[in-house]
Amino acid sequence: MWRRAGPIRLRLAEIAGRRAGRPLGPPAPTETFSASAHASSSLHHSLGTFRDSIGAPPSRSLSTGGGGRECWSCGAKGAFLSCGSCRSVQPVDPAVDYFRIFGLDHGYNIKDSSLEGKYKDWQKKLHPDLVHSKSEKERAFAAEQSARVIDAYRTLSKPLPRALYMLELEGVHVDEEKTINDPGLLMEMMEIREAVSEACDSQTLEKIQSQMKRKLETWSKSFQEAFDKGDFNRAVEATQRMRYYERAMEETVKKL
Repeated sequence: MWRRAGPIRLRLAEIAGRRAGRPLGPPAPTETFSASAHASSSLHHSLGTFRDSIGAPPSRSLSTGGGGRECWSCGAKGAFLSCGSCRSVQPVDPAVDYFRIFGLDHGYNIKDSSLEGKYKDWQKKLHPDLVHSKSEKERAFAAEQSARVIDAYRTLSKPLPRALYMLELEGVHVDEEKTINDPGLLMEMMEIREAVSEACDSQTLEKIQSQMKRKLETWSKSFQEAFDKGDFNRAVEATQRMRYYERAMEETVKKL
């Protein structure tokens, strides 16, 4: 039903080719700052030295993400998607997965409100419109990082894409075009499509949509239980059923 894939390597070409729509809501205006990047970098290093001397843990913010590399622009340590010192957008690090982008532990249950807030915070730092006056190199970094954050948000904010991504991180390949040989489920889908086609008012469509949402939630729970137990066969089957109910919900949305 599924097969193990090799280690995940998110290549820049894949990132650039992904869905790169504009972020939800208008981006915040560009923050202005003086050309004192070297002074800021010096302060950053001094604070780091002080923290080390007292044994304090490193600060965590969206600029560091709890890790990172040396900033290509100012040399500050711990630069994540953007540098906390000079604010330069950093090149994509393929080793950073979508959960880490949002500072989340790997897990299926995610609060969308928390995810959306962090997504908007990142876009205020990474959106290409905010670095239009920067070098061509940094504009390219911003386009790649912004597209990746958008894809990460879209993936983690919905039950089915999130489930598929978690399986991908485990090296489990899912054939998204494969159909389920379950006459009962296929008959149910035919009846749902017929009901949607014959619905004459929004109240009926909303009722069908609510039923599909409950079905989707039921199979989402089944996925989580199977995934947590390491039963990837059942987890994959759950995602296949989730796909049917998600498509049924989309049909009702189109007609509403």
